[in-house]
Amino acid sequence: MKKVEVISRKYNLPIANVFHAGDGNLHPNILFNPKDKSVVQNVLLAGEEILRECVACGGAISGEHGIGVEKNNLMPLIFSEDDLSVMKKVREVFNPENLCNPGKIFPTGKSCGEVPTGNYIKVAAWI
Repeated sequence: MKKVEVISRKYNLPIANVFHAGDGNLHPNILFNPKDKSVVQNVLLAGEEILRECVACGGAISGEHGIGVEKNNLMPLIFSEDDLSVMKKVREVFNPENLCNPGKIFPTGKSCGEVPTGNYIKVAAWI
């Protein structure tokens, strides 16, 4: 939580923190107005920095919610290329035509700034 506070101050962004105190699931929510394009880059940088800090502390980039479009490109922080390859093969067995949630789960090379995210980017981490 202290590191999230430091990141909040560094990027001058309010971050609302909700969490499961008993199991370590953190859900810092970076609050911003998506119409204010001047803050979007800082939101993306702050979100990535929070996730990198979580991994550095021994955590993961997601807890019970899985990986969506905001965090899929950071999966290599916690999974090897072999891990990701096996996951893709399993997904292809159950979703051979990529009809279920296309573009989700696996790194795509696109950042969350390229998809609609509503009024905030939700950054969830588990440590």
